[in-house]
Amino acid sequence: MTNRELKEARHHGDLGLPVSCYRIGPPWAHFERLDCHWHEEMELFRVERGRVQVQCGDSFFEAQAGELVFFNSGELHAARPLDGGEMDYSAVVFSPELLCAGESDIARLKYVAPVAGGKLQVRRVVRGDSGTGQRMLEDFSEAMELLTERPPAFELRVRGRLLDLFAGLAESGRYTAPSREKPPSQGIKAAIDHIRRHYSRQLTVGELAEVGHMSGGHFCRLFKRYTFQTPVQYINSVRLSAAMDLLLESDRKVLDIALETGFNSLSYFTDVFKQSLGCTPTEFRRDHKSPGQEETL
Repeated sequence: MTNRELKEARHHGDLGLPVSCYRIGPPWAHFERLDCHWHEEMELFRVERGRVQVQCGDSFFEAQAGELVFFNSGELHAARPLDGGEMDYSAVVFSPELLCAGESDIARLKYVAPVAGGKLQVRRVVRGDSGTGQRMLEDFSEAMELLTERPPAFELRVRGRLLDLFAGLAESGRYTAPSREKPPSQGIKAAIDHIRRHYSRQLTVGELAEVGHMSGGHFCRLFKRYTFQTPVQYINSVRLSAAMDLLLESDRKVLDIALETGFNSLSYFTDVFKQSLGCTPTEFRRDHKSPGQEETL
């Protein structure tokens, strides 16, 4: 799963059942972290192995294997492994609309809309140290299994599990007045969105800081805090993701792909690619290309 865009362009599931599940871990993870991004859907993220540092909105905390983290709709989020490990996680990503009916539905009015709008603050991490937590973790596992196996009437059962999960999140929620101050994450959001739209050309820290309405030094400190990467590292990860897509989806020359995705030379592109993925662009294409696709240099 690649993260070319800050806001994911993909639709999770379809209009009839707007929910998808993902199991990401070695050897399938191309990067050793969950790059900073956001989407309109809500997400339940379970750590499968080790410990990770999580950034969620303007909150930062650790989560361990077996714990479930909730990312709200439109919330900037990222994660990276601690202790020198690798990313290994499961996720269920779903539209809030899956949980409620029409405009007058009590579930929408009392719970879903207030949570999505930030007025109802729910628990962020679910642990198995209580009866409620254990049931929620079981619901998550069952939702993953249903979405993977897709047995008869799985759509109804998936919705039921997610409703139970959301009830567990909301039952201890508290209402808060939205802050009038612009949170720091909004400036980072704007800067990363600028990277997404302009990664193919040269970008400077000064330009990104200006987009985020910050001084250069303050921007670099906040950017590293929220994304776990320097601006240059993040730009390169976005460019690499775009390059990976082109390597697999086209037969274009590696040099052309490097230049189109913002790398100013083939040697620099190859060095960054190998450092991040452990192989050269040509080796990546050879090992992952579809049958019959030609190799080009």
